[in-house]
Amino acid sequence: MRKLSALWASLAGFQRSLRNEFIAPARLKSRLADEAETLLSVLLAIAMAHYLKVENVGWAAFSGYMVMRANLHECVFRGGLRVIGTAAGAVGAAWLTSQLAIPPHALGLVVGMVGGACLLFAIRCTHGYAWLFTGLTFAMVSFEAMHATSTQQVFHFASTRVEEVACGTVACWFIRIFSNAVRHQGLQRHLSPYAAQAAPRPRIDRWQLIHVLQVAVALALVPMFSGWIAEEGLSQAAITIMAVMMVPAAELAEGSRSIHRRNLHRLLGCGIGALLAGGALWLMGSSWIAMTLMMCLGVWIGRHIENSGQPYAYMGTQFALVYLVVMVPDSYMQASSAPGLVRLEGIILGFLLITSVRLSNTLLRRFG
Repeated sequence: MRKLSALWASLAGFQRSLRNEFIAPARLKSRLADEAETLLSVLLAIAMAHYLKVENVGWAAFSGYMVMRANLHECVFRGGLRVIGTAAGAVGAAWLTSQLAIPPHALGLVVGMVGGACLLFAIRCTHGYAWLFTGLTFAMVSFEAMHATSTQQVFHFASTRVEEVACGTVACWFIRIFSNAVRHQGLQRHLSPYAAQAAPRPRIDRWQLIHVLQVAVALALVPMFSGWIAEEGLSQAAITIMAVMMVPAAELAEGSRSIHRRNLHRLLGCGIGALLAGGALWLMGSSWIAMTLMMCLGVWIGRHIENSGQPYAYMGTQFALVYLVVMVPDSYMQASSAPGLVRLEGIILGFLLITSVRLSNTLLRRFG
């Protein structure tokens, strides 16, 4: 009974804190400025993606969202790492899968080893953001290769991943440079959960090795569900596994709750984003004007939560991610809530896999 009361009090406190972010938010002026810049970056990324005929417009839009930072140097640096990491992962996976006939069960092991190694570098290195996207993109292209009918299809998929990220990144840089040109004072926000940590531990310890081993095992298990979930869902499961496990090395100690919180915030943010975006799509139909307005509202909500500086800020990032995937279709005549639902399926799969692996490790250490 006492635990139930504590849980209810925690949920009530979370609800009040989230409501206050919209009723009486702190640092409102600077936050609104950052949110306006982010929205302009997303809109420009969408326009550029349509002009250049990029296949997955939603991914370009989310790159425009994620790269935006208050400082021009940080924005350029972060965007450059994102593009470099994406290109490295795409080229590596496309070359490996085209040169070697790797069966699906063995491909999972390869993805697990590469993903685990990339995450180890990501949590320890100053350029960890590039390592993170190397692992993410390697997994995405590898899982696409499982269903591809030719090597050309794999290389095409790999090249589109780079084009989408580059499109959103360049759009973000343009808005950031323009904003600096008019001498706008930006908002010094908290770093994104995906950001690299500048002060890694001097050596690899036991907890870091256990951490990346859990990631490798979870990634290796993803292809087993290819018969039930679409390719994009498998990719999202891999992204979920690596994203929620991307925590500072200093927090990787016994008893840490960081991974549990990130898992929960990602699931909540994506679930709410998919629900609201699906409802908006049902109400608005295929009207591109209405969909664009609703997309702008969703971007503002996600960024506003992310800018709060609260422990649940990561939930805002995930809300915006799924919302953009659903509300930014490749063609407004074929708008559908299906991408968001497939993405949510992948997130749930990733959530269950990493939770199962971590729970198994806990049980082995306790009773082994």
